[in-house]
Amino acid sequence: MQLADVPEISGAVPFVGHARTFRSERLGFLLRAAREQPEGGRLRVFGRDVFHTASPVVLHEVLVEKARLFEKSPVLRVVLYPLAGEGLFTSEGDLWKRQRRLMAPIFQSSAIARYVDIVADVVERAADRWKPGVAIDLGREMTRITMAIVGKSLFDADAFDEADALGDALTVALEWSNQHLGSPRLAMQMRLRVLLESAEGRLPAALERGRASLLHGLRGPVLLAGARGPRLRNAIAILDDRIQRMIDERRSASTSRDDLLTRLLQARDEDGSRMDDRQVRDEAITLFVAGHETTATALTWALYRLAREPPLYSKLTVEADALGGKEDFRDPARLSYAAKVFKEAMRLYPPVYLFSRRAREAVTVADYDLPRRALVFASPYSVHRRPDVYPDPERFDPERFTPGAEAARPRCSYLPFGAGPRVCIGNHFALMEGPIVLAALARRLRFDVDEGPRIEPAPFATLRPGAPVIARVQWRVDRGARSN
Repeated sequence: MQLADVPEISGAVPFVGHARTFRSERLGFLLRAAREQPEGGRLRVFGRDVFHTASPVVLHEVLVEKARLFEKSPVLRVVLYPLAGEGLFTSEGDLWKRQRRLMAPIFQSSAIARYVDIVADVVERAADRWKPGVAIDLGREMTRITMAIVGKSLFDADAFDEADALGDALTVALEWSNQHLGSPRLAMQMRLRVLLESAEGRLPAALERGRASLLHGLRGPVLLAGARGPRLRNAIAILDDRIQRMIDERRSASTSRDDLLTRLLQARDEDGSRMDDRQVRDEAITLFVAGHETTATALTWALYRLAREPPLYSKLTVEADALGGKEDFRDPARLSYAAKVFKEAMRLYPPVYLFSRRAREAVTVADYDLPRRALVFASPYSVHRRPDVYPDPERFDPERFTPGAEAARPRCSYLPFGAGPRVCIGNHFALMEGPIVLAALARRLRFDVDEGPRIEPAPFATLRPGAPVIARVQWRVDRGARSN
């Protein structure tokens, strides 16, 4: 069976197909597509057929079993290129393999353990700023916390006086990326890329050089509105300036620092080569975005749901109150319930809620023969809501993540970090950081939120809350009585 034989998802309209619905009702559309054709359905986007699946079995086939036959879709590469460049999230081929090989030792779980005290210290300092009864924006405050953590871990920066400016710059860049997903301009650029790729080996030498040059130029945004606009350009300049200053400082310093940036600069490939400044910049920006944006979003959702369900928050405080000094944060067994809460927040609200792969060559998936360059779309948001895998899927239930429950579920049914060779390199860091932040906050504070209608997720570049999460802070213990 061919791609054209895959059952089509309902609602396509002439020419644009499902693109308009995808842009205006993204999460609802992804859920509907998963309900209609969970194993495999066909989307149409400006005349192009796309294979969509919400099946853990099929996703394991694509992401793990046949991973070498797929690459990341150039769609995300184009919209993220101004921000992430050739970083690990967007690079492909030999460059990606080299960078992954260089960076893997930095992110082994044994290497990550050294940053536990940083996380605990940052949370304690953040909590000290909040006065009893004050109302805070949980999203903004979790962003400040995770930005301080990644600032210290990645850059050895004790404080980020520019935290809001950097956060705003990232938001501008990510908003721009999100705005263009599913846009006609992006579809035009992708169609042009496919035409140029298809012409490989069919042109005279002189034209082949022009084809290759033009294709290289299309690796980033060309046809997208605002790609060279002042807001985006200024946002990227702020980020570039901050990162480059720190790179320059490391290269000129006489003493070495114990941070991830230094490790990036010192990392050597098998042939002894190192990354140049531009590559270090791209990797640092990628880690900076992934290290604070996604974790901050997951923490915001976790605290919001806990605040609306006091029995669950009480269970977390019991675990948190049993912690002694900071050395207890180094023992994952002491944070087992906090880890379950964090994982459940990422199930219901996976920060990266949509991803795609492109076939490097003709490949069979779920008994369908997909041609070379066929796109496969999948959404952790909808996979995580399959009632046959997660009964009563909208219920916030951390007990879904007991060891037995996790082992009983099919592979690739939980995808907040992806799966296979391109699984998020920072997953160990996030799974260390998130539970510590939750436990450190819970043993000091309680957060009260309004009992109004539940805040729903909004498909930003990550899955942020659709409205500010305003919470009132209450101290559970006297500040002077805290354990250190």
